[in-house]
Amino acid sequence: MRKSMRTITKAVLFGATLCGAAFVAPDAKAEAQTHDGFYLQLNAGLGYLSSSAEFPAPLSGEITYSGVTIPSSLLIGGTVGPVVIGGGFFGDYAPSPSVEMGGESADLEDVTLTLIGIGMFADIYPNPKEGLHFQPFVGFGALEASYQGNAGGSDPTGLILALGVGYDFWVGNEWSIGPMFRFDYAPLALDDVNYNTIAPSLLCTFTYH
Repeated sequence: MRKSMRTITKAVLFGATLCGAAFVAPDAKAEAQTHDGFYLQLNAGLGYLSSSAEFPAPLSGEITYSGVTIPSSLLIGGTVGPVVIGGGFFGDYAPSPSVEMGGESADLEDVTLTLIGIGMFADIYPNPKEGLHFQPFVGFGALEASYQGNAGGSDPTGLILALGVGYDFWVGNEWSIGPMFRFDYAPLALDDVNYNTIAPSLLCTFTYH
């Protein structure tokens, strides 16, 4: 699974780089403090992850994995009118998740969970000179589990959807910083078991645009 994800990541970033490169020339004439031309965004923040799975016999019950997350992302693209189009990836890293089943819960020692999203996004600025923006994302998702730093080969995978709403404040002619709320939803599956996963987060965005 890791090999396939690396291949997908390279393909998405290659496409995103081409998309951004197509707007490098227009960016030379970009207006100061206007969301236009080449786009690069880095995010980091704090969030929460919850993934519920309904297991058949002999487990026969719903198991929920949850925990506080440290989300981050890298997005690259270019601008068409008020809309950025590009690609990238994000990860919601849960360093100390817990598991709940049958009304009882326990901490998972030496285990980490990471919700990974790799795909395409848009970033919509209704007014390119102002900071309000809406950021939908769609792509390939995976919930990677790691024990003592070693990741297994089989993880739930599937579609991932996300939507961010934020506001950028200019700190330079092309750079802006601001808060963004993002909500991730991923209906993942592994061996006919569905892992319905959500991950809300509050991010600080660092944007060159």
